[in-house]
Amino acid sequence: MLWDEQVTVSSGVGYKNNVLLSPYNQRGSAFNIDGIDLMVMRVPVDGWQIVGSLIGDDTRYWQNVGTDREDTFIGSVQIQRMFSPGWQAGLEVRGLYEDEVLDISLDQGSPTTVLVEGFALTVQPSLRKELGESFWLKVEMPVSRWLLAAPMDDYWEFGPVATAGYNFGRQSDVTLSYGATFQPHDTWVALDQFGRIPLENPQLLNIFQQRTELAWHQYWDAHRRWRSSTRAVLVWKEDNGSGYFNYFQYQLIEDLRWQTKDWKIQGSVQLANEDYPVQKIGTKTHSSTTLSRAIWEVSLEAEHRLYRGVKGFARLQYDRCLSNEAESAGNYNATTISGGLRYEF
Repeated sequence: MLWDEQVTVSSGVGYKNNVLLSPYNQRGSAFNIDGIDLMVMRVPVDGWQIVGSLIGDDTRYWQNVGTDREDTFIGSVQIQRMFSPGWQAGLEVRGLYEDEVLDISLDQGSPTTVLVEGFALTVQPSLRKELGESFWLKVEMPVSRWLLAAPMDDYWEFGPVATAGYNFGRQSDVTLSYGATFQPHDTWVALDQFGRIPLENPQLLNIFQQRTELAWHQYWDAHRRWRSSTRAVLVWKEDNGSGYFNYFQYQLIEDLRWQTKDWKIQGSVQLANEDYPVQKIGTKTHSSTTLSRAIWEVSLEAEHRLYRGVKGFARLQYDRCLSNEAESAGNYNATTISGGLRYEF
């Protein structure tokens, strides 16, 4: 068969104790969540491979605690062409819709959590070259357009990403990537060092971001039941103004998965530290201490096959953010538990 497809639908219930990620007045609610995971793939028998996917979740809260729902949907089409010897060209078109409460501190320039609603469209060409049996290089040039409702701003995002990889035993690999991204905004302006609009010659905000990631993906047994993923990420962002939006982010992510025919158990730990070299805490104008934040995200999920294509799942997630500014919207914690059924057909 030239084409193959897989469809998974899910439905479940859960509870989140801090829906709005508020540091002051935590309000929780039970919810029901429905999801879809669709993939269609063309087998590359003639060097052409096409993969289409749609992933989404719709969450409905039983109490209106500031929002009554959260939705996220991602759809993409990837086309890849294999050339000889060892060349591969690709093109991905990806669309995103989100309507959910997010920590937008890195985008807003100061600790903030809001309900974000909007769309994004990304076109991403790529070129990959195999260098022998183990080494490979890949270059991508994603271009994205973000259309977001207030208080967010519309903007473009584009820039190259280069990745080098080394494959070794049991389909494991190590990769190193670097990306440079330019983000010109539509209406936001560059702020002064105290977060104010300059009185003279205000200019539209432009962000330049650099991102480096070192990743290690490892299967630990011959049956490929145990798999780990370790990533270290360094991000540096700077604006075209006083540097109010500048920050350094250091991130470490560890994922571990155990999987058999009937069971899958996976856990994830994400640790991040953010340093803002210009923003001050306290009175802003007199403080000599700059803002910094520490973020943790821990999750654990178990899935068990109950009957043929029917699986039961349970998930626990804990989010925690702390900053060195006591009265800050960046200090919050949230716990989410959920469980339900998935059906594959």
